[in-house]
Amino acid sequence: MQIVIVGLGQMGFSLAEELDKEGHDVSGVEPMRDRVEMARTRLDIMAIRGSGVSRAVLREAGAEKADLIVAVSGSDEVNIVSCLIGRKLGIQKRLARIESRLLVKEMHDLHGILGIDEFFAPRPVAVEHLTRILTAPGTIESAEFAGGRIILRGLRVDSSSKLTSAPLSDVRETFPEKFLVTAVRRDQDLVVPTGDFQVREGDIIYVTMNVAAFRNFLSAFNLQRFPDRRIIIYGASEVGLDLCRRLAQLKYDVVLLEEDEGKCERAAEFLPLTSVIHGQPLDSGLMQDLKINQSSFLGLSRRTEVNFASAVAAKRLGAHHAVMLASRPEEVEMFARPPVDAVVNPITLSVGAILRSVRAGRVIILFKMAGQRAEALEIEAEAGAPGIGCPLSELGDKFPAGAVVAAIVSKEGAHVASGETVVNPGDHVIVVALNKAVPDIIRLFSTEAAASRAPVNDGENS
Repeated sequence: MQIVIVGLGQMGFSLAEELDKEGHDVSGVEPMRDRVEMARTRLDIMAIRGSGVSRAVLREAGAEKADLIVAVSGSDEVNIVSCLIGRKLGIQKRLARIESRLLVKEMHDLHGILGIDEFFAPRPVAVEHLTRILTAPGTIESAEFAGGRIILRGLRVDSSSKLTSAPLSDVRETFPEKFLVTAVRRDQDLVVPTGDFQVREGDIIYVTMNVAAFRNFLSAFNLQRFPDRRIIIYGASEVGLDLCRRLAQLKYDVVLLEEDEGKCERAAEFLPLTSVIHGQPLDSGLMQDLKINQSSFLGLSRRTEVNFASAVAAKRLGAHHAVMLASRPEEVEMFARPPVDAVVNPITLSVGAILRSVRAGRVIILFKMAGQRAEALEIEAEAGAPGIGCPLSELGDKFPAGAVVAAIVSKEGAHVASGETVVNPGDHVIVVALNKAVPDIIRLFSTEAAASRAPVNDGENS
């Protein structure tokens, strides 16, 4: 696929990097010289210095032959105009990043008029993701499929969990509902486990099941973590402010901590239902006064290092849950380690949504997980695809290493998959795969025509 990306900042560069690995013909447009040079040096793409609102520049980037334009600069106006010009130049699909609160509210009515087929708003995506983490007890990462009927949850296993008592195949027999541990993160390694794999204390497991079984699963294996009704948030960033307002609407007791006095005053006006405190999170006396040992803590400032330090300090003072915001995509893996429970980056979440629109094979949902080293996908199976019509256990060499079918959604309902599961045309297949296995798992459930468009990944990004 030939793709033009407008804006090579953090989001544009991350997207170009992913698409470059997958073998797409990518060109990027960016006015800042250093970003252009970095793209030319580190990626195998055509990077052009210029404005995304220039028809001549977009033509130089190959827009007249492009299948897709993705406008992800830091300016909503540039992104909108780039898509309008892209439509004039004949680009069939146009995606745009939109940040303005007002525009996000209006986009469902305006996006067709503005020449945009799909839009992405990193801040609301991050707020929704953080809300799911806080409201799902014990959860480090969270994704939902089949309209919420099938869930994937990342959970940290401690010494009291009964999951560590035996190999996974034996453990599954002790629970009446079907569940599947689709991936395990142990120290710096990420594996797709087999039945003889045994979970250890400190592992992060990624488990898939029907949503109705989740609370019983947590209780049965001593993974129950009751969600805190008191939340302490550090940082009056846009994500922090929006999350405060969302949690207050859900009747949580929310405290916003901010070091800048001016930001405190503005936040207090914006958040009438939130307690806004002028102070800093490394003040242990203040944190104890705020009852940190009865709370969950989120470091959501624009400074990743401070978010990390404050999350670590909060855990040491007894916080039940510590989550932090990373400013850059590459920082997710860097800071995703104990005692921090979860690291969230809005750009990473949005790039996953954009990739879903690019991928062949009718990918409906895509979630980047485990520090971007794996993906969870919901794929609509197509008639004539190689993985159709026989039990999964009989696919043999057709089935890629480093991948697992987690669940199937068919006319009969949504259920966790097993070796006897047969995928039929039109079924929605929920899979978890290490990055290197993603192209092959998409091909498995796509027709030959779709598979020929599927990305090729020669990297070992696991």
